[in-house]
Amino acid sequence: MYKLALILILSLGAFANSLTITQGEITAHTEVFGDSEINPATKDVKADLSIDDKIESIKGKIYFDTLSLISQKKDRDAHMYELLNEPKFKTISFDIKNIVKNDTNYDINGIVTLNGVSKDITVKSNITEQNNQVLFDGGFSFNLTDFNLEPPTMFFLTVRNQIDISYKIDLKR
Repeated sequence: MYKLALILILSLGAFANSLTITQGEITAHTEVFGDSEINPATKDVKADLSIDDKIESIKGKIYFDTLSLISQKKDRDAHMYELLNEPKFKTISFDIKNIVKNDTNYDINGIVTLNGVSKDITVKSNITEQNNQVLFDGGFSFNLTDFNLEPPTMFFLTVRNQIDISYKIDLKR
């Protein structure tokens, strides 16, 4: 009976330290040289995150389904899914390893997994907490070629290699 009570207490403590997404949006930005820009976004952001006592203790994964990325130009979305190898790699994720407070905001050190390739990355983020709400707000950039993705070309048009990511994610303890 003692062991059962101990397991129950420990599992309740683990549940109390989880963070759930109340609202989130991740937007990617790139350009087609000589034509326009592409800004796919998703509001279907998911997370498996935990927190102990302070912001720097947050660990876990933020992810979304590749098919949830939608742009203003639906005809290009199919090409985007093909480029991202969506049939083989259904999700894109960021695994938070640690968070470090700096002078003005936070550095989130983690691993981005895209196209089956995982890369270490440091993300600058504004993170605020009040009333059991934690808000992540920031951005970062990477190159498609870092993830073994070749920027597509069509006739004389080429998609820029650099992808700029911006995000706002509201979490609740």
